[in-house]
Amino acid sequence: MTERDRRRDHLVSDTAPAPYPTDGTDFRGAVRYHYGVTLRKFLKFFPVFLLMWGQIFVTRIGYLLPVAIVGMLGLLWTLFLFAGRMDLARKCSRVFKTYPLEFRTPVEKIGMESTHTLFLRFGDQGGTPFTLRARDALARGRWPAGITDGVWFAGDEPFGGAIIVPGTGEMLFLQPRDWAARDEDRDSAGPERIEKARRAGIRRPARLR
Repeated sequence: MTERDRRRDHLVSDTAPAPYPTDGTDFRGAVRYHYGVTLRKFLKFFPVFLLMWGQIFVTRIGYLLPVAIVGMLGLLWTLFLFAGRMDLARKCSRVFKTYPLEFRTPVEKIGMESTHTLFLRFGDQGGTPFTLRARDALARGRWPAGITDGVWFAGDEPFGGAIIVPGTGEMLFLQPRDWAARDEDRDSAGPERIEKARRAGIRRPARLR
């Protein structure tokens, strides 16, 4: 591991305390907040890029074509980010509606991949602990402050789940890092757990953007 990788793995978010309860009593505030932030970010940039792109059809000035191209690329990128963040928030919401929140501590930080994906492990896992892949619903790409002290978890580890970090309120979607390695655990989970995972949308590996 390079020095740059080590510095990246220790990046910690400076997120302010969440404007909603993060004590595990209600996940709806977290979901509404993440939907709202995603929409506000989208509306902040989308109209600007739309204007940059659309002006070429109004002015028909040739030298403004590069501006239009930047606007078109910005529109596509903004739509891509918006769709990805909304999808992650929807996935978390579906998990929270299916499983109860339970406090899990400690949380071990395993590593970070390109500042977009976090890898962690619950210290209280029974049997052989395995690593979970975590994606922040707002794609912040940093370790939430205080995450090692514990999180509110909903889900079933071999299938995945979602967490809310106390205090700062980050919402992350989880699934096993090595999905195939947990096939035996999922196959032996029993029909009730498998059906519950299906309802939560974690029966199959998710395609994370």
